[in-house]
Amino acid sequence: MKFPIFTTVLRSGALGLGLGLALAGCTRERAVPPAAGRISLVPARPIAGQPFTIADLGLEMRPIRAGTFRMGSPYGEPGHAVTEGPQTWVTISRPFWLGCTPVTHGQWRALMGTDLSDQAQKAFGGANDFTRALGMTDGAVAMYLVDWREAMEFCARLTVRARAAGALPPGYEFTLPTEAQWEYACRAGTTDATYSADLDAIAWHAGNSSARYDGPPWNAIAPALNPGHGGRSGPRQVGLKQPNAWGLCDMLGNVYQWCRDFPAESFPGGSVTDPTGSASGADRIVRGGSWHSDATLCRAAYRAWSSPDTRLQFIGFRLALAPVRDR
Repeated sequence: MKFPIFTTVLRSGALGLGLGLALAGCTRERAVPPAAGRISLVPARPIAGQPFTIADLGLEMRPIRAGTFRMGSPYGEPGHAVTEGPQTWVTISRPFWLGCTPVTHGQWRALMGTDLSDQAQKAFGGANDFTRALGMTDGAVAMYLVDWREAMEFCARLTVRARAAGALPPGYEFTLPTEAQWEYACRAGTTDATYSADLDAIAWHAGNSSARYDGPPWNAIAPALNPGHGGRSGPRQVGLKQPNAWGLCDMLGNVYQWCRDFPAESFPGGSVTDPTGSASGADRIVRGGSWHSDATLCRAAYRAWSSPDTRLQFIGFRLALAPVRDR
């Protein structure tokens, strides 16, 4: 089931509900403009089981080993929804890599040649002052106002450059993670609702997103989104919260993250290998909750989906280097 929320803040779409490894290694910003037609990886080609960096973007990728986990949430988990069940044993049969953090504004700008002002104009071009849609805009803030197709274009550009440079493992491409890959990496071997009992330590959510926030107040355009928080909050710089056990920061909170899949209304149950969602659909999955989300939405199992042309101040994306798939 899908229903719209916050339709007053966006013309193009509305979010649907149904919807070594240490913190210091997740650097927030080292992006410089990339050389035309080139990609610089450290090492030159990713090595299985080892982290690597896309050097000209300062974009760090963490290795995610193959394995099996239980996807979804039990009935008694606070915030549980029917779309998060039945719990299903999922095997991820091939290793992949995932960005240490969501893609940042600086990384987007360096590769795509546009910035958040351009994205705001696309989303709110008819408004008298579309820049009011912007929160923080420094290079280290998680990229937002990006629709699903634009996120896939970012991935595709990296794939083309890397293949031309001979810098991709055979059978792999830069892409968005599948929903199963995302949840597997988020959990990082844990089985509880979140990968730490202290949500404030790992996530920016509605209960803490205004703390020491010094960017423009996004709530100036829609005050009802963050009641009781002084009307001053928005997307944050990445890598400020503790990572999970696999070295991934901001898996929960800050910005929702687009996944590649069409949404399925529920999981299949039993045991499956490398699931990829529904075979077709109109929407795409987002995961992780965001800076304006209630704490019960910042869980490993929480699922939502939205139209692929949606641009919102709380949806971003995370880069994957994963096995090529047909759709």
